[in-house]
Amino acid sequence: MTTAIDHRKNLTVVGVDGSVSARNAVRWAATDVVGRDTTLVLVYAGVDQDITRTGAPGANSGTASSARARAQSALAAARVIALSILGDDADVKTVLDPGPPHEVLNGYADTARMLVLGSRRKGTVARAVLGSVSTDVATHARCPIAVVPQTFTRTATESETAPAVVGVDCSPNDDAVLDLAFDQASRLGVPLRAVHAYESLQPRTGFTRHIDLGPRMRVDSAPQRWIDHLIASWSEKYPDVEVTAHATQDRPSHALLEDASHAQLIVLGARSRGAISPLFGGSTSRAVLHRADIPVVIVPACGEKLQ
Repeated sequence: MTTAIDHRKNLTVVGVDGSVSARNAVRWAATDVVGRDTTLVLVYAGVDQDITRTGAPGANSGTASSARARAQSALAAARVIALSILGDDADVKTVLDPGPPHEVLNGYADTARMLVLGSRRKGTVARAVLGSVSTDVATHARCPIAVVPQTFTRTATESETAPAVVGVDCSPNDDAVLDLAFDQASRLGVPLRAVHAYESLQPRTGFTRHIDLGPRMRVDSAPQRWIDHLIASWSEKYPDVEVTAHATQDRPSHALLEDASHAQLIVLGARSRGAISPLFGGSTSRAVLHRADIPVVIVPACGEKLQ
């Protein structure tokens, strides 16, 4: 049932652990890959650690066999969920890896199109998948990471038509973030709301360095002018996406969550290599993940265009 995977392929990887939150992540990921040129890979890592925690004396013990059987069962159930969305002939692989979760998932996250994880409640990346190594995985991931809350569902009519929200912050990562956000909105067939929040703006700093304000342009209008200009170029690439953009003086996390109160997806960027490395330092990413009850996708600074 499990399969050796070529990490050089274009992969969408989901962490599986048998929990409700992981199964929900599989549903979200399977829906996301419909029509894409990507292989969906369901990964159960750390089964040997599960055996050790239960106190099994050896690999041939009944406890060890039971642990592996549970892992196989979790993967089989996840594959059934994925195929129910993608069809029986879909390219869905399963991997049962005895290695430490952080090593296994980091290996995929170096080259994957996206890594998808479930969360048991707001702000808690599924611990049964990542255990105590969540910080390590988040810090080193080179691909976008989607975190799907256990309670999220696309079955409600409001959820299916709700917009996506994207946060931009005048960083070199904005184009990668907008690329992913516009792609998601286009595939979902929903509007996109672009948000930039700033906590202060002084003359001759911030946006005034990038925009010629002109003799009659107020300094506090520069952020809105900047985001309008930024979004205009992406609207040309995605004419099917209805997009609105606004800049506001507010905490970034608060502004994003306010805009996302009736949305179905939040996309934002990280300023460093790891997709969620700022998550553990009190950043916008951390605050949004702590409170969001919809999926959040975080794009690392080194993120490449998704296929």
